[in-house]
Order: sequence, then C-alpha cells, then structure tokens
Amino acid sequence: MNRKIDGLHSFVPLQGIPQQHLEFLLDKASSYFVLKGASVETDQFGSEVIVYLYSGEVEITYPNGELQNVNANTNLLPLAYQAQSTVKLTAVSDSELLIFPVDDLRKQLCWSQMAEFQRVQIAGDPTRDEDAEWINFILDSNLFFKVPPTNVADIFSKLTPKVVSAGDVIVRQGEIGNACFFIKEGRARVDIYDPMTQISATVAEIAAGRCFGEDALVNKTKRNATVTMIENGVLMRLAKDDFLPLMEEESSPKVELKYLLPLIRGLSEAKSAEESTKILVDVRTSPEYEVSHLRNAVNISLDLLPLHLPRLDTSAEYVFYSDTGFRSDAAALVLSKLGYKAMSLAGGFKKVLSKCLVNPEWQKLISDQSYWLRGGQVVADQSSATIK
Repeated sequence: MNRKIDGLHSFVPLQGIPQQHLEFLLDKASSYFVLKGASVETDQFGSEVIVYLYSGEVEITYPNGELQNVNANTNLLPLAYQAQSTVKLTAVSDSELLIFPVDDLRKQLCWSQMAEFQRVQIAGDPTRDEDAEWINFILDSNLFFKVPPTNVADIFSKLTPKVVSAGDVIVRQGEIGNACFFIKEGRARVDIYDPMTQISATVAEIAAGRCFGEDALVNKTKRNATVTMIENGVLMRLAKDDFLPLMEEESSPKVELKYLLPLIRGLSEAKSAEESTKILVDVRTSPEYEVSHLRNAVNISLDLLPLHLPRLDTSAEYVFYSDTGFRSDAAALVLSKLGYKAMSLAGGFKKVLSKCLVNPEWQKLISDQSYWLRGGQVVADQSSATIK
C-alpha cells in the first residue's frame, strides 16, 4: 500500500494532508480489484466506506437508472459518495478500488485540518516563532492521532518544559513510566540492557523532534530502554495524568436542520432580525463545496478558518456544517472557546441528502451556486466558488 501514498495526495478531500497523516490513514485502507465486465452492488458507498478509483474505468448505475462513467485519470472524487442507497459499479476496464472505513477517513481528515488550524494560528503569532518547529513535530506525531480533533489545541497546554544537561538520565529501563518526552533541543542516547548477557548496548541516537516514552501514556508498562542526554537541551514533558483527559471528547453546540430552513431557503424569508444574523458556513474543502452545498452557505475550509477570524462578527451566529459533522463539530467548539456564537448542524450535509430521497422538495435546499461574505452578509456569486 505504501506505493499509493503519492497518488493519495490528489484525491478529494485529502489534498494538503501532511505525509505522516496520510501514511497513518493508508494503513487502514484496503485494495479491491474488479476485472473488466465484473460488477459490484453495494449500499455502503459514503455510509460505511469511502471508495476511490485508483486505476481503471468504471460505470456507476444509480437507483433512478442514471449512469455515470468514471475514469481514474480524470476523477478525484470518491465514488458515489453522495449516494444514499444501493448503486451498481461495473468495470469498463480492469480497475482497482482504494477503500477507506468512512469514520477513520473523516476523523483523520478532521484531525489533520485542526492541526493545520493550529499551524496557521502559530504562524500569525510572532511571539511563538521559536516554538513553531517543535510544535510542528508534535502535530505530525501519530501519538496524538487518537486524541479527538476538538482537543488538538489543548495538547500544548499540557506540555511542560524541562531543562536538561548532558549525562542526565531521563528514563530508565525497568521503571514504570508516567510520562513521555519530546526533544525540543539537544540529543539523547537510547540504551538497552540485556539481562541474559548483562550487556548494555546503544541502539539509537535521537534529536530534536523525536518523542520517547510514549507507551507510558496508554499502558502501565515498564520502560524498555534507558534514555540519556548526550547534549544539554530542553524536553517537553507530557504526564500520563494530563494525557488521559485529552482522550475525552467534548460535545459542540448543535442545531437541527429545521432551525435553519428559513436561512437556507432565502434570507428574505427570515422571520426576524435575529434570524438574519445567522450565517451558514460550509467547512469542507473547496472541491467538496463545488460539487454541491446548501443554499446561502459560504465556504471556509476548517484548516483556513483562522485566516478568516478577523472578518467574523462576534455578534453574529455562525452555523457550521460538513459532510457528517466531524469537521463542523470541531469548528463550532473551537470558535465557541474563542468567544464566537457558533453551532454545528446535526447530521451534516449527508442528512440533507438523505431527506432528498424521501421528499424531492428538499432538493431546493441544495445549490451549486457560490456564496461569499461581504460586509458580514452572505452574497451570491454567479461566477466563482471562491470566498472573496
């Protein structure tokens, strides 16, 4: 699967996800080959799995009889990812599908974009220039991928600096660990003692950006090596007691779709001045937004949200949505902490699509027209899907 990592950068909405994050995600993927003329019928596309056409050409048959021809050389979107019912896929040529568990992909995408959110904030704060390098190391560390995306910002508040000198033993083999360490400055030596031969051997030297002792955060286990500083330096320590709360997921303020119907159908239908202060924001990536989105929704990708904060009004009420809610929940929670009135649309865009199957009238809530913010108001843009 490692050979597929380069191609993965092109798929929507995976563009821009750091290499380390994509490698972690690819470990959860599987390949499926469909020979020319063979068919696959499933209702799992977009609900249980996200499927990309990695090579070849297929024809998709939808329940209403609509046919869609998809070629791997020109299509970067997931196959039938907005489908809400059974579809049939027939291989026009020998084809390879790349299959991701839907929750794994969406959680990893959200985590990566929240990490980018932090990078953008750090880049805009000149007082943190010296911290940028080691913070980037931490954001790229797979140690934290199990931490809920909404808690990414809290990671740094749990790290405490520790000034160390050459010769200091930081962790000792055989001890029960209660913390892990990131090397911010300096180098260290890793030694392993073999009780059978009674010989201690150096197995590695580690430098800035490396982490050690992370097993202690999730397991009650003895240290399997001794780590000694070979240079003066600075470590960032994360205690187990501080790490475990990071694993607890916070819930974001939610709003039901019916609450937004006047806003989505048209601002002119808003029932009061209070309704007109609501702003609907699609936090998916631009290519996702361009396929289709809710009417009167502007597009600000989650990872770029910090760049737009100066344009947001603390007196307005922002309702964020994504495909199912992972990214919009993160956006609502982090903006709420920053003092904005922010909520997440329960069920996300997928919920609207599912309602369209039951009642075609719901199709009126979906648009391919772009919208952008001007003077705090949502304005339709006839020519571009880009926020101006």
